[in-house]
Amino acid sequence: MKSKAKKKLKALLFDFGGTLAFLDFELLAREFSREGRKLDALALEHAEYAGRAAIDRHLMSVPGKQADYAAYEHFFRGWMTAAGIPEEEFRECAAKFGAIHREATLWRVVRPGTFEALEAFKSAGYRLGIVSNAEGQVEADAKRFGLAPYFDVIIDSQVVGVAKPDPRIFQIALERLGAGPDEVRFAGDIYSIDVEGARAAGIEARLVDQHQRYTWVDHEKIRHIRELHRID
Repeated sequence: MKSKAKKKLKALLFDFGGTLAFLDFELLAREFSREGRKLDALALEHAEYAGRAAIDRHLMSVPGKQADYAAYEHFFRGWMTAAGIPEEEFRECAAKFGAIHREATLWRVVRPGTFEALEAFKSAGYRLGIVSNAEGQVEADAKRFGLAPYFDVIIDSQVVGVAKPDPRIFQIALERLGAGPDEVRFAGDIYSIDVEGARAAGIEARLVDQHQRYTWVDHEKIRHIRELHRID
């Protein structure tokens, strides 16, 4: 019996933070530095991978575990530890991070090639969407950074009431795009949240690993969103 032919790709989905817009590591390096301990932005960015490893361990320890506050606490502690910041400063750094983020999102750096990639995907006829775990501000941030015009749907977990890795958030995106799971591909930067969530919804996913340091999972990785789909 012949296997069912795969449907033609119709739409591309993206996480927001760490995929379309990145943390302002330059600002954070300045904020987290102390007299006698100057942090380097790239070293801080590399250390952030330890946070991803920590959140993956936490979420993958129990099947079906959701991304709650504790998961992001594991992320932050793993990141700060790898950055060489002493534990007694974690609370202060977290408070500073939260205050800056509330004032204006810290996922604010749109890296070179992002607009060009989105333009190419859009011009090739693909529908585009964002699926993000956030606090209700993703659509406004996408508008502020000039990203919003490229997207047909923007799904914010706070707005729709369900968060990755729960597959229902992806199903909302599919319904709004008018596409089936086998007609869509997704890119995100945290395996246990983005890839596992997309897989649970039947969607093929790629793991964003810009610095090729995501070594603890075996999954297809990309360094930039332009690699999500090749346009012939």
